[in-house]
Amino acid sequence: MKPMRIFEYFDMAMSREASDLHLKVGAPPVLRVGGRLVELAEEPLAHQEMPNLFLPLLDVRLQESLRDKHEANCVIDHQGKVRVRVCIYKQRGSLSGAFRFVPAIVKSVDELKLPTKLKEMALRPRGLWLVTGPANSGKTYTLAAMVNEINRHTSCHVITIEDPIEFVHKPRRSIFTQREIGTTCRGYNEAIVQSLREDPDVILLGEMRDLETIEMALTAAETGHLVLSTLHTIGAVQTIDRIINVFPGHKQEEVRAQLSMTLIGLISQILLPAKDRSQRVMAYEFMMLNSAMRNMIREKKTNQLKSALLLARKEGCVTLKDSLAELIKDDRVDAGLVQTLIKGIVE
Repeated sequence: MKPMRIFEYFDMAMSREASDLHLKVGAPPVLRVGGRLVELAEEPLAHQEMPNLFLPLLDVRLQESLRDKHEANCVIDHQGKVRVRVCIYKQRGSLSGAFRFVPAIVKSVDELKLPTKLKEMALRPRGLWLVTGPANSGKTYTLAAMVNEINRHTSCHVITIEDPIEFVHKPRRSIFTQREIGTTCRGYNEAIVQSLREDPDVILLGEMRDLETIEMALTAAETGHLVLSTLHTIGAVQTIDRIINVFPGHKQEEVRAQLSMTLIGLISQILLPAKDRSQRVMAYEFMMLNSAMRNMIREKKTNQLKSALLLARKEGCVTLKDSLAELIKDDRVDAGLVQTLIKGIVE
């Protein structure tokens, strides 16, 4: 059988509506469809074909990265239909590849079945909004939907700082500057400092991954910008405690005060297999801060936020339990499977 070209594998993945593709020596191609790994009925990949297979994706810079760091990362456009996040790496003496497929068209808040109130949050003039959840839970899609809402309704300068850039935003009412870590800037912290000199209205950070980035994000929000970012946490309480606990003890009181003033809310999301296993559906916790919640953060009473979230449901807040109950009621997920998957997440 004639070896397939890398772009033919991409086409196969697109035809199956896969989110990811894995290519490894000694195994057939593997797709992630609806959250599950599916092995394709293809011949196992041979060691000697991997360099030529990946060569069309590797320019000189990426070849140097693969040689020196044993990994090469980039994002490419495929046929104008998807953007492919490429990770080619070395393992057990051979090359392997992991590929994530991101639609070229940004889906709206409604299309993603996110809470309608998220549109209102996206149009806030200032503050910090967080999208949280485990890896591969759709955080980037949610951020892109919020930016899309801004682009449709407001005249803003939106700066995105990502590693790598996944969604490319086309100007409608807003204008965009999109910077990529490693190519147009060296790191998140440096990029935020630079972005503040570029007359931004909105700053999107792909991830708040360390103390310095969190500190700069809070400062940017405090000085009158809307800052959108992500964290790998589940739930409102864990997210807020995580931000505070990143800082040394002597700074935590200051951070509590800063966070109570700048944080406007968060959505914490997880993806679950649909009942027919063909796709995944989102469950989420949605919190918009009110004055009571701000006082709890400032006064070191974050353990009371769960109760406050319950009381704020009439204002549009949603608990994870409520979101899951709605999915089960609509017969979109299997109740037994949900209980197994979320054990330890929801009390």
